[in-house]
Amino acid sequence: MDPCKYREPQVINHLMIAKCLEEQGLKGELGRLAREEGIPWDEVLHIRLEFMNILRIDHLWVLPALTELTLSNNIIEKIEALGTLVNLRHLDISFNKISKIENLDELVKLEVFNLFSNRITTLENMDNMKELMIFSIGCNNITDRKNVLYLRRFKKLKSVNMAGNPVTEEEDFRVYIATFLPQILYYEYKLIDSTERIGGEGVYLSQIKEVEAAESVTREREERLEAEAIEAELHSESFVEFLGTSHLFNQMFESDVDGRVFAKINDEAQEYYNEFRSIFMSLATQIFESGQEQYKLRKEEVGEFTAVTEGAKYDNQQESIKLMEEFKDQKAGMYKQVDDDKKLYINKKLTYQDYHLNVAKYKKIYEDKVKATWKILMSLEVILYEQMEELNQVFEQSLTEMINNFIEMAQGTFALMRSAEGTYTEQIGEMLMRLYTSLNISPDITIIPPEAEAYFEDREVLSNAIVASHDAHLLAIDNREDRLMRRARLWLSNLVNDLQKNEITRNRAKVLEITHYLDIQREDFKKEVVLQEITIDL
Repeated sequence: MDPCKYREPQVINHLMIAKCLEEQGLKGELGRLAREEGIPWDEVLHIRLEFMNILRIDHLWVLPALTELTLSNNIIEKIEALGTLVNLRHLDISFNKISKIENLDELVKLEVFNLFSNRITTLENMDNMKELMIFSIGCNNITDRKNVLYLRRFKKLKSVNMAGNPVTEEEDFRVYIATFLPQILYYEYKLIDSTERIGGEGVYLSQIKEVEAAESVTREREERLEAEAIEAELHSESFVEFLGTSHLFNQMFESDVDGRVFAKINDEAQEYYNEFRSIFMSLATQIFESGQEQYKLRKEEVGEFTAVTEGAKYDNQQESIKLMEEFKDQKAGMYKQVDDDKKLYINKKLTYQDYHLNVAKYKKIYEDKVKATWKILMSLEVILYEQMEELNQVFEQSLTEMINNFIEMAQGTFALMRSAEGTYTEQIGEMLMRLYTSLNISPDITIIPPEAEAYFEDREVLSNAIVASHDAHLLAIDNREDRLMRRARLWLSNLVNDLQKNEITRNRAKVLEITHYLDIQREDFKKEVVLQEITIDL
């Protein structure tokens, strides 16, 4: 029986992977040796888990190096547990029961993706597959041509197969594909003829222009978001990312449908909105510029601290080196004395008893020198440790004061933002209530946009919408303030903790180094003297 085939529904597990690797591995003598030595799973590049009645994907994290994975001809219902396979280039999940494309964000290197014969209705959640070249989605349940437009984002895409989907039964579908996917060369594995593209451009000219216009807007938005992300990374250490742009102001209105409607209800509302935006942006810029300035000051403070501490460590190290060089010279002198006494004994100018008495005396002197050197070196290390502790405390106090001052300034400015938002809400609220009264008095004269009509059917509905808009704005401001304070304090806490940990680690390492060095010197001298004594006794 094939060890890779099962009849009952299965979940991928360790045993299944092991059996399939063994079955699909090297054959003959090389295979036997590989099995005896063990298969290094973290080096496996390919595996086929086909015709195994697999119901659920799991356990593939044990194969992080996979570049090719085949899961075809199973009963898999959900794409999952593939996030660790970041090196995957070829994924085949054809002939399964998958109804949704999902959980593929980490597969940024994927070049070949086969979803043939599943239950997919929508092309989605593949945006990160920038390297995709071959895509097979044939024999699924796609009914809308708009799914073709989704594939325009894959600039390296060369081959597409959608045969067997309901949408492909529509007239001129191949021409539609050729027209709207200019980057591909093959459809249904057949080369696209240039005449198909030219003919389609004439038929679908107006639609192409609409699509390109929409893509232009999307592209501009993506470029803006990318630029903001780059700026955020640049300014993350100053804790003021996005505050140099309109990001926070826009964020207040992104989820506030009511607020967006109110801001455009008439010229008066638009005037209040523009004034609020101007004030808000000015305050956000103040925090941003202050954050940048404070970051420079903190960086200078860190630089000065590093220079001072490194200087103290260097001076201490030089003094320790000087002391150890002196000790090595003394050690060499002791060796010479022992060797001179040996020569005197050999030349019968020193008795055996006097020789051994002298050696015992040298041992005692040397041991005293070792202990004295240890004490001095340890004293130097204690002095350095105390210096570092004092420098760290002063540094911590200085940075704490800088961070607290920055946070205090930011809090004050965020308070002004909330005040400006309160003024704006009050102005908009008063204007809307006047408008509500006017509508009740003369509904035929007062004009409001269609999207705003529902708010003016009931005073309480309007009032609740104003309050909800106000709360949404305050929440955005509060969250950004909390983020700034939390990250600033966390940065300070981590820096201080790291300084303390690093100094403790350095101190312990130095103490061990001193002790180990002198233990070696002690043993070296002992061995040398014992060797001399053995030579004499022989």
